[in-house]
Amino acid sequence: MSVATEDLIKFIEDVYLDEVIQFCKEIIEIESPTTDREAVNHVGELLKRKASQLGASIEVEPSGVEDRGDHIIARWPGHDNSLKPILVIAHMDTVWKKGTLADMPFRVEANKIYGPGIFDMKGAVVYVIEAMRIIRDLNKKTRRPITILFNSDEEINSTTSRPVINREAKKSEYALILEGGVGESVLTARKGIMYFKITAKGKASHAGMDHEKGINAIEEISHQVLKIQGFTDYQIGTTVSCGVIQGGTRTNVIPAHAVLEVDARVPTNEEVVRLTKEMESLTPVLAGAELDIYTLVKRPPLDRTEGVVHLFENAKKFAKDLGYELEETSTGAISDGNLTAALGVPTLDGLGPIGDGAHAVYEHIDKDKIPKRLALLVKLLEEL
Repeated sequence: MSVATEDLIKFIEDVYLDEVIQFCKEIIEIESPTTDREAVNHVGELLKRKASQLGASIEVEPSGVEDRGDHIIARWPGHDNSLKPILVIAHMDTVWKKGTLADMPFRVEANKIYGPGIFDMKGAVVYVIEAMRIIRDLNKKTRRPITILFNSDEEINSTTSRPVINREAKKSEYALILEGGVGESVLTARKGIMYFKITAKGKASHAGMDHEKGINAIEEISHQVLKIQGFTDYQIGTTVSCGVIQGGTRTNVIPAHAVLEVDARVPTNEEVVRLTKEMESLTPVLAGAELDIYTLVKRPPLDRTEGVVHLFENAKKFAKDLGYELEETSTGAISDGNLTAALGVPTLDGLGPIGDGAHAVYEHIDKDKIPKRLALLVKLLEEL
């Protein structure tokens, strides 16, 4: 079977669209909240069967945690196996608890396909399996080997899958992340997440009898809040939010201890360094007070590096060959693409279904956009 590139979208619409929708129904109706091991592994069994039927070799990576499903790796050889593979990542878990289907059933209404997890990101899981099926049905072979990682705990920070992601990314030439895009654009940048915990230590005393002998830790942390909030720079794209404050024991005791927790979103690794320096340079305002500052980079930024730009330019060319213009954008949300990009692997994100409503009751994907996005994925897998 031979199909010209410019006809691929129409071909997918005519031949595969109904089966893609049926596959979406099948996987959506297997509810898979992250912390239900049996439920997530049920999705994994379905994917192992589907990928095996398409000629993949299957590996199961145990999560090692009793309330998490295992991770599934499907590997296909390429035309030139001396080339480093393309790594594709899609997660099997969702934020929706079991029983959600009763109120949010899978359904197709006009141009929207609804269901818990269809946009984030079971539709994407369907897309990559179907893309490999289309390549097989067209009697084609990918230029590079293909590695698809279906991980089980992305919705809780890829806690057990992160070592597997890191290992596979280091072996790969490119990473394709199948989270949903922003509109019809793909993502060439994501902000990173930083966490700071600032502990102020003061001195307790009686609030009525010995007020002047105390050092109020809440007062100290309040001074720090005002300074930290000023680290936000909308022009650069860095936002800093003082989100949680705890302190004090009784109203009649000058508080000797207060804790502030801070969320920060940073667009580049350069900003990670700058903000870390700013936060760790904080000094007490009150005489005798002390500060302890803890810094954690939860997820580094997905920087728009030269490698990312080159990868996007390839995707843009493939889209043009398919008959449309592909745009790029960025977001403050995170994905597993933050992890692959941090290892220096050129990463293109937002390649999953076009839709809206991640984690919301109106979560859906657009039916008429399925062939367009699926065709792009076919070309990326086949020709990169």
